[in-house]
Amino acid sequence: MSFLGIVTLVLIALIILSLLFVFFKAFILLLPVALIAIAVIWLIGWFTGRKNKNNMPSSGNYYDWFKNVNSTQSQTRARKKAKNVITKDIDK
Repeated sequence: MSFLGIVTLVLIALIILSLLFVFFKAFILLLPVALIAIAVIWLIGWFTGRKNKNNMPSSGNYYDWFKNVNSTQSQTRARKKAKNVITKDIDK
């Protein structure tokens, strides 16, 4: 590859990278803000995750999503049995 070919490829790459920087400048500038937000959310989850797991809400609406037992099976009602109805033939 000649020297002019290398210069051309570098200039094309420079133009493409400068266009990408212009179009995505807001995303590049907001990247540190996003990293700080991720760190804060992770720290909040890390500190609150160490609390006692027996501390359930008193409303009774708590559902443990990580429980291994399928709670829908235990809440289903038993099916009612059909009554044996014997009808007498009515004389006409």
